[in-house]
Amino acid sequence: MFKGITLVSWSRKDGQAGLIKPGALWSGVVWSLTSTAFICAALMLWVFMTAREVYHFSALIVAGIWLGALLGGAVGGRSAGSLGWLHGLVVGFIYYLAVMVLLTVWSTGFPVFSVWFAHGLVVVILSAIGGIIGVNMPGARRGIKVNRSSRKRFPV
Repeated sequence: MFKGITLVSWSRKDGQAGLIKPGALWSGVVWSLTSTAFICAALMLWVFMTAREVYHFSALIVAGIWLGALLGGAVGGRSAGSLGWLHGLVVGFIYYLAVMVLLTVWSTGFPVFSVWFAHGLVVVILSAIGGIIGVNMPGARRGIKVNRSSRKRFPV
């Protein structure tokens, strides 16, 4: 059932130093924040284009945050090429801290701890799942060599 899916790959020819790649973390966090900002911008556009008095966007914003965590974990795992769950987990944690800071500043206070903790747990788990998905995407493996002599070139 799970044949061909990489969850953990511990053996490396270069040793275990440098397991976490900062570039992969950065790209995952940027993708997660950008996708969430895009979803929020789409919701604002919806408000400007329609003429309603009340909008209930809390569930849509939470779904956008969760989708951003999944996408950020997938991009981080794909960029890393190995240990996608770990890169996704760290991307999710950094993303969650950034979102909590933004929401705390926006609403001028902390939410209830149980809601805060449950939301963070879901974000980190979704991001780790995204990291596993990102590592297992086609083309996520590093070190694929292209034979230069077999490439077709345009005549000059």
